[in-house]
Amino acid sequence: MVLILTSCTSSATKDEAITSFAECSTIKIRGMSADGTFLQCLDGTGELAIGSIEGPALITVWASWCTNCESQRPYLNKLYQEGRGRFQVIGVDVDEKNREIGYQHALKKGMAFPHLYDPDGRTNSIFGPGVPVTQFINSQGVLAFQKVGPFTSYKELTSLVNRYLGIDLS
Repeated sequence: MVLILTSCTSSATKDEAITSFAECSTIKIRGMSADGTFLQCLDGTGELAIGSIEGPALITVWASWCTNCESQRPYLNKLYQEGRGRFQVIGVDVDEKNREIGYQHALKKGMAFPHLYDPDGRTNSIFGPGVPVTQFINSQGVLAFQKVGPFTSYKELTSLVNRYLGIDLS
């Protein structure tokens, strides 16, 4: 019976620790934008302007203490694996006491996609206050949709990717 129950469990419900996540250098950007809101890389390797991220992209704002972020995290991890090469998945860690807390949390929770770090709330004017917030940036680099709050299922997330980024993952 245990075997039957565990074999039916979705891979999108369990986080598996990783030893590293994608570096910021893997984030595709449009040109060398020198203006806008710059964010540090969560891995400490540099910084980039949030507005220079090339679409199609899904940018998700999270924090280690956020329970709603926690509930959607497995869906985002799965999305990153299934969408590789077709669009970008990028995390923005906000409202942490320090970068190391977010860095260790991303590793512990298997968040293999690249992450930026907002140490002081500078992205509130872009994403709004609170977490989770997810933006869908289309292939023209334009904000197509912003979802405030968690995704309730992987199906909801992939449906929004299809609708706003034009990418079918079914």
